[in-house]
Amino acid sequence: MPLHDAAKRRLSLTKRLILATCVAMGLSACAATGPSQDKAAAPLGLDSSLRLANATFAGGDVNSALRLYRRAVQEFPESAGARQGLADAYYRIRAYPEAKVTYEQLGEMQPDSPNYLIGLGRVALASGNVAEAEGAFARALALDPAHPEALNGQAVALDLAGDHAAAQSIYQDVLRRDPTNRAVMNNLALSLALAGEHEQAINQLVELVDGPAVIPEARHNLALAHALRGDEQTAYRLIREAMSPAAVDSTMAFYRRLPRESQP
Repeated sequence: MPLHDAAKRRLSLTKRLILATCVAMGLSACAATGPSQDKAAAPLGLDSSLRLANATFAGGDVNSALRLYRRAVQEFPESAGARQGLADAYYRIRAYPEAKVTYEQLGEMQPDSPNYLIGLGRVALASGNVAEAEGAFARALALDPAHPEALNGQAVALDLAGDHAAAQSIYQDVLRRDPTNRAVMNNLALSLALAGEHEQAINQLVELVDGPAVIPEARHNLALAHALRGDEQTAYRLIREAMSPAAVDSTMAFYRRLPRESQP
């Protein structure tokens, strides 16, 4: 779904919000880097290395996982699983130039897989290159039209361009297929908040914040939705529990600018 030129020029506010980690991209190295993705059966050494790296990544120790993936790539340079794990780890620590290069290397190894294109799209989004991101996700969807992460990325690109209606249509389509996709639920709620549907956004985000599988971005988005509605007190209470005093002051000052900056 191409982005229209008029949409690309709208709502620089949206770009800042989403690039401030409001969206959830659903990155999961364990779901995408297993040895089964390699063309040939992996040796036991590679299998063990990836299991350890994947478990470390899933446990949240990304720096240690990065070292493990880097070592696996050095020892098994033909492993697509090790290469994607390394790219995902670079992306997670916001080393975007390194992530881009590594995803491109993955694409040379597996040109028919949408995974490297999704990675490139995420890097482009994080770097503020909306048109480049949209192109990468479109190419991924050409390979797999129903890929939920590619659809999620495409919708985020549309939100960044200010086309919230088109973005919400995609989020809702993904959720019809997978009603438990909490990353997409989070992004839909953020899109609704930015589009002025504050109450609906708040109702959705409360479930994500209080549920058993919390999306890290959901609490900030819930605070944002309350701030956009004019409820600074609730917004303050929500972010106070998760931020340092200096970060709280900075975020509240940002929230207070939102109504003014949102005006045409």
